[in-house]
Amino acid sequence: MTTAELSSRATDDEPEPPHSLVRLSDGRALSWTEYGDPTGEPIFFHHGLPSSRVAAAVMADGAAQSGVRLIAPERPGFGYSDPLPGRTIFDWPSDLRQLADYLELEKFSVAGISAGLPYTLACALLMPERLHRVASISGLGVIDSGEVLEGMSYEWRLIYTLFLKSQRLASLWMRGYGRSVQKRPDRVVAEQIKRMPPVDGAVLGSEPTRTNRITDLREAFRQGPAAAGDEARHHLEPWGFELRDIDFPVMLWHGMLDESHPIQMGERIASELPQCRPIYVEGVGSLGFIEHAESIFNELFSPRPRVRHSVSPVEAAAVDEEADIFAGLLEVLPEPLAGE
Repeated sequence: MTTAELSSRATDDEPEPPHSLVRLSDGRALSWTEYGDPTGEPIFFHHGLPSSRVAAAVMADGAAQSGVRLIAPERPGFGYSDPLPGRTIFDWPSDLRQLADYLELEKFSVAGISAGLPYTLACALLMPERLHRVASISGLGVIDSGEVLEGMSYEWRLIYTLFLKSQRLASLWMRGYGRSVQKRPDRVVAEQIKRMPPVDGAVLGSEPTRTNRITDLREAFRQGPAAAGDEARHHLEPWGFELRDIDFPVMLWHGMLDESHPIQMGERIASELPQCRPIYVEGVGSLGFIEHAESIFNELFSPRPRVRHSVSPVEAAAVDEEADIFAGLLEVLPEPLAGE
């Protein structure tokens, strides 16, 4: 496959963050942007859900300090990347390979944040010959039972418990979330900060992280909520591969106070990957990677051998007014369970 010409776009008054476009072999446009050291070690950043290329900006300083060229593509339907109806997780490596070819990168690394994990691992499975390093950062693993939800905040346990009953429900909920973002992204982020554990609320509530998240959500739903709804469903369905199929070394970085991707989930991912070097960090939550970006990149490109760590589970905080909390979620995310 050959990659067609690139078009780079950044508006004069910058009402939106800049992006670049490449035309793929099937005619679709793929959008991305870059941060960090333009001459550094290339690594493709796989954003979470819902998210966009803009999410990588929070790691830009760390990338620059550690000599990393941080390339952040947007998956189909997010930001400026054209949709790919009916796509699966396995469709992504071909898109990334074409972008890498255009950028003349024979070897590169890949990292996935949160729900970007399966797309990262699919690259390790389908094109290991092109990869230098692979990283899972606060990864959201397979959600196939109530057991993997232990350690999550009550709100997320409730939501995922509902999702386990119906992948379609997850898609509808995410679409409702998208409609909320399109109306008032600032309100959505403010509500997230209020409901986060303090360790994460302090990070998201600080500038410029808060403003970045608002922009990131706007870009994630630029084309509407369809792509996010589809990815929510895909994450809960079988991925098409097992973690034990990944015959490539993976560095796993996980905060021990993470209530969105609890430490038990990180431990399970590490135990199922044949070659994994887990790094469990005390005192940080789901957004800890923002403040630890430089050390993450330094660890990723260090020659250290694989090491297994033993940690104690993090106990989830008890919640007294469960009904009130879920009612609050419904206010922030209108009609998350309604059909369309």
